[in-house]
Parts: sequence; structure tokens; C-alpha cells
Amino acid sequence: MTGDADRADDVPHDVRAALSQLLDRAGRAAEAGDAETAAALLDTAATVAANKLSPGDRRDRIRRGCEAARAALPDGALAAAYADAAAARLSTG
Repeated sequence: MTGDADRADDVPHDVRAALSQLLDRAGRAAEAGDAETAAALLDTAATVAANKLSPGDRRDRIRRGCEAARAALPDGALAAAYADAAAARLSTG
């Protein structure tokens, strides 16, 4: 953990739920070959992370994960793996 601001329990429930849903849907869209929808969902997830998470390692890693997933498109499997990795950062510090 890099500090109290990065503790998993510091992520508001509604923000955690929104990001989880966005990243899950982005991964599924990418795997289904819908790169346009996946990109839009990843952009939204990155914006939510930037605006709703406290500054720190978690926010930075989620945003970078969204960017990496978007850059991996149209490789759906790779983009989905990046989206899953970004989602995993919601529960770790």
C-alpha cells in the first residue's frame, strides 16, 4: 500500500460499482469485437477514475489500464485483459 488514500475501503461504493461495471462491459465489448463501444466505455471509466478517485497509485493505475486497453483495440482479448487488470486495482491498494 502506498498510503491511507489508496486503501480499498476508501473507494466509495458507488464509484467502485460504476467502475467495475464500466470495465466489465468494456472487456465484454472488446471480446465481442465491438471496439467502438469498448473504447467509449474505457474513456468513461478513465474519466470516472480521474474525477472520483483520490489522487494516488490506484487512480493512476486504473487510468493507465484504461489507456492500455484502449490502445490494444482492436485486439479484443488483450484489451479485455487490460480492462480486467484495471478492475482488479479497485480492490487492492
